[in-house]
Amino acid sequence: MSAHPMTITVLVVYLLLLVFIGLMSARKSSHGLTSYFLAGRKLNKFVVALSAVSSGRSSWLILGVTGTAFATGLNAVWAIAGYITVEVFMFFYAARRFRIYSEKTGSITVPDILESRYRDRFRLLRIVSAGIIVFFMVAYVGSQIVGGGTAFSSTLGISSSAGMWLTAIIILTYTLLGGFHAVSKTDVLQVSLMFFSLVILPIVAIFQLGGVGPILDAMHAQGDGFTSLMTFGFGAIVGLLGIGFGSPGNPHILVRYMSLNNVKEMKQAALIGTIWNVVVGWGAVWVGLAGRAFFEGPEAMPNGNHEAIFTQLADAVFNPFFMGIAVIAILAAIMSSADSQLLVGASAIVRDIIDKLFGKGKEMSQEKLVTYSRFAVLGIMALSVWLAFSAEEFVFWMVLFAFGGLGACFGPALLLTFYWKRTTGAGVLTGMILGLLTVVLVAQQPEWTYAIADFEQLSADLLFGVTYEAVPGFIVATLSTVIVSLFTKKPEDAEQVVDELK
Repeated sequence: MSAHPMTITVLVVYLLLLVFIGLMSARKSSHGLTSYFLAGRKLNKFVVALSAVSSGRSSWLILGVTGTAFATGLNAVWAIAGYITVEVFMFFYAARRFRIYSEKTGSITVPDILESRYRDRFRLLRIVSAGIIVFFMVAYVGSQIVGGGTAFSSTLGISSSAGMWLTAIIILTYTLLGGFHAVSKTDVLQVSLMFFSLVILPIVAIFQLGGVGPILDAMHAQGDGFTSLMTFGFGAIVGLLGIGFGSPGNPHILVRYMSLNNVKEMKQAALIGTIWNVVVGWGAVWVGLAGRAFFEGPEAMPNGNHEAIFTQLADAVFNPFFMGIAVIAILAAIMSSADSQLLVGASAIVRDIIDKLFGKGKEMSQEKLVTYSRFAVLGIMALSVWLAFSAEEFVFWMVLFAFGGLGACFGPALLLTFYWKRTTGAGVLTGMILGLLTVVLVAQQPEWTYAIADFEQLSADLLFGVTYEAVPGFIVATLSTVIVSLFTKKPEDAEQVVDELK
C-alpha cells in the first residue's frame, strides 16, 4: 500500500514535534536524577492517569488486541478484562502507598523502595531487581520497535527494517534529550491520538457500514467463537485474565504513581485512569470486530498478519489526512510505552548500579549522573534494536512476555511490601528469583532443561490448562515470598511502616 503525500506530511510533522518537545525539555531534565526520571514529582492528575494507562498498553493494545478481536471475536474481551480489574485496585488503593513511601524515603526506582524497606546491607535486592528490570525492559522496548516497523511498513510502503530503524531513532532522540519531562509532555499529545485511533475509527467504520448490523452478521457468519465469550477453554480464559498480573509489577506504570504532584489527587487520577482504560480497551475490541465486516479474515491482511487490521481498516474508511492521524496514533501507543521503558531501564543502570553500588561513598554531581543516564538510554536502545531484528515472535506475545515477567517478579514483592507486615527481604528476594525462573521456563524453556521437566506442560497440568507464563510466575513468586518470610526475621520497623501507609 503506497502512502498519500498528505499522510506522509502529517506523519513528518508529528515526528518533528516530538523532537521539538525533547529539545525544549532538555534543560529541565538536566537538574538531577529525580527530575530526569520522575519529572521532579510535579505531574498533575490528568497526566499521571492518562499516561499510566497509555504507557501500560503500548502497541499490544492497538495492534495486538485489535488483531485478536479480528481473528477470534468477542474472546478478545478476556484480554482487556484482567488488566482493567487489577488496575482499578492499583489506582484506587496501592498507588497512594507508592507515592507516599517513595517521597518519604527519596526513592526514585523500584530497587530504591525495596532496599530502603528491608535495610538490605548487602544490596542483593537492588542488584537482582535492577538486573530483572534491564532484562525485561530490553525485551519490552524491542517489541515496541517491532510494532513501529509493522505500522510504517503497512502504511508507508517502506520495509519493516526501515520502519523499525525510524521508530528507534525518533523515540531515542526525544527521550535522550528530555527525559521524563519530555515523556510526560509527549504523553499528553499521544493520549489524544490514541483516543482518536481506538474510539473514532470504529465509530466511523460503523457509520459507513450503516450501523452495527453488518458487524453482527459478519460475527454470526464466523460461528459461536465470534459471538460467545465462553468459546475459549478455561485455561485460555484464565491465561488472558492473567495479563492483569503484570500491572502491579511494571515499573514504567508504577513511576507514574510516584510522580504525582499532590497525593490528595490520587483518587481523582484513579477515576480518570479507570474510565480511560475501559474506553480504549473496548474501542480496540470494536476495531477488530468492525474490521471483520470489511475484510473476510486474516488471509486478507498483508502477509496474513491479523495485527495489520487497524491500519487496513483506517485506510478503508479514512481520507489521506485522517489516515495520517491513524498512523501516528499507532506510533503514539508505541512511543508512550517505549520512552517510559527506556527511562526505567536507564534508571536501573544509573541510579541502582552506578550511583548506589559503584558510587557508594563517592560524591557524584547530579549533572554527571544525568549524563550517565543519557548514555544508559542509548545503550538500552541499542540492545533493544538488536533484539527486535532477531525476534520472530508476534508483538502481542513479545509484549506479554515482558509485561507478565515484570508482574511476576515485582507484583507480589511490592504488594506484600506495602500490605503485609510479615514480609521480609529474604522472602522478597526468593520470590523475585523464582518468579523470574518460572516465567522464563514456561515461556521459552531451554532445550537442555527438558531432561528435568516440560515446564509449560507442567503449568498446564497443575493450573487446568493455563500456559501464559505470568500466571504460574505470579503464583510461584507469591507463595515463595510468603513461605520464606514466615521463616525469616521481619524488619524491626515493619509494623510502623505499613501502618503509616494506611
